[in-house]
Amino acid sequence: MNTIQKICSYFLLLVVMASCKKQTNDNIDFVKTGKAVTDLAFTVALTPAGAATVTPTANGVSRFNVYFGQAPNAPVAVSPGKTGTYSYTVDGSYTIRVVAYNLSGDSLVLTRPVTVTTSQLLVDFDTPANTYPGGSFGGAAFARVANPSATGINTSANVGRIIKGTPGSPSETWAGVTINTSSPFGFSTRGIVRMKVYAPRVGAVYLFKLENPSTGTTVETQAVTTVANAWQELTFTMDPSVNGRTFGGMSVFFEFGLAGNGSANFTGYFDDIRIFP
Repeated sequence: MNTIQKICSYFLLLVVMASCKKQTNDNIDFVKTGKAVTDLAFTVALTPAGAATVTPTANGVSRFNVYFGQAPNAPVAVSPGKTGTYSYTVDGSYTIRVVAYNLSGDSLVLTRPVTVTTSQLLVDFDTPANTYPGGSFGGAAFARVANPSATGINTSANVGRIIKGTPGSPSETWAGVTINTSSPFGFSTRGIVRMKVYAPRVGAVYLFKLENPSTGTTVETQAVTTVANAWQELTFTMDPSVNGRTFGGMSVFFEFGLAGNGSANFTGYFDDIRIFP
């Protein structure tokens, strides 16, 4: 009899256990795993080539997102104690935004405006420090003159002018102007030169040549105007061999490849020679 009672009790226990359901609660939203972020700060270091380094600090932080402000303005993730880097491609004013997060995902934000200059102005014809005499060759004539159209992108008072040849004495096809700067200049990674020009026709050829190289040979390239009788900025993308080298001057050629006759068709202007190292 006792054996039968034991068996029945054991069977009843199994039925009770099988009928029980496990109760769970996976909601842990009430748990706070991180303390609030405080004392958020950051420093910014900018190089002449437009490279920015941001070093953020804060208490209670688990990670940072750094936004450098240039489109598409994707965040750069930075761990505590580390830095975030970015290279700007265009001069201008930007807002750097640092977002600090704690372990719970709470955040603190700090912003700072920065002005980025990724270029170096080598030559203009108004600022004494950037105004140099030009030596012409091949039958070209150079002069610093009043701006023929102080409108649009160039409202400078003075610019450089090239006239190729004269009515009775045509120039060489390679006639131009050489300008030597008072101190050498160089390139690091980009090798870009931009120059404002004013030409009488669409399709006028300007050739830009880097002179007096520290090592190797001279480097040149050309660009073509797309507007007539108005200022525009031409971009000269130099050969990558210029990177890591220094130069002492430049030559500017107008209507390269044509013999000039001194007429308005062979009169060109240039200003604001700027390099993007």
